[in-house]
Amino acid sequence: AAITPDVLAPADHFHGRGLAATKELARLLDAQPGECILDIGSGIGGPARWIASHFDCRVTGIDLTEAFCRAAVALTAACGLESRVTIVHGSALALPFADASFDRAYSHNVIMNIADKPAFYREAYRVLKPGGRLALINLTAGPTGTVRYPTPWAATSATSFLATFEQTRIDLEA
Repeated sequence: AAITPDVLAPADHFHGRGLAATKELARLLDAQPGECILDIGSGIGGPARWIASHFDCRVTGIDLTEAFCRAAVALTAACGLESRVTIVHGSALALPFADASFDRAYSHNVIMNIADKPAFYREAYRVLKPGGRLALINLTAGPTGTVRYPTPWAATSATSFLATFEQTRIDLEA
C-alpha cells in the first residue's frame, strides 16, 4: 500500500487526540492553497504532512529534538512530500527564518514545555506576514492545583511550564 499522511495518521500525530486534534487545528489555521505555513515544534511531522497534503500548501516544520527531525524527514520522503514539507532542526525561541516569511503558523502542545513564552510568541509574530494567523492548541494550568508527574508532556516539573489561560492571553497581547 502507498504510504500517505492518512495511512500514517494513527501513529503519526505526536500529540494528544491525534488526527482529530490536527483537523481541529487545521480549521483554526484556515490554510489556503499555495500558502507557506510554519509548524513550530513539529515533532515527527505528522500534522505538517497532513496539512500540506490536504490543503495544497507548503509547510516548514521546526523542532528542537534532532531525532524527531530525522524521523520527520524520513517519513516525509516515504510519503513523497519533500517538495511540500521541509523539516528544520532548531529552536522556537530563535527561529532561523526571515521576518514576514510565513502566511500562517501553528503550534500544538509545545508551549507548555517552554519557560519563556513571550519569546515564543514574539518569534512567531516576527516570522508571520502582516495579517498572518497563528493557531495554537495548548495545555494550560487550571484551578485544580499542582500537577502530578510524570505527564504526557514532561517527566518532572523541570520541563513543564504551564501558564494559565489568562497569562497566555496577556502574553499573546503583549
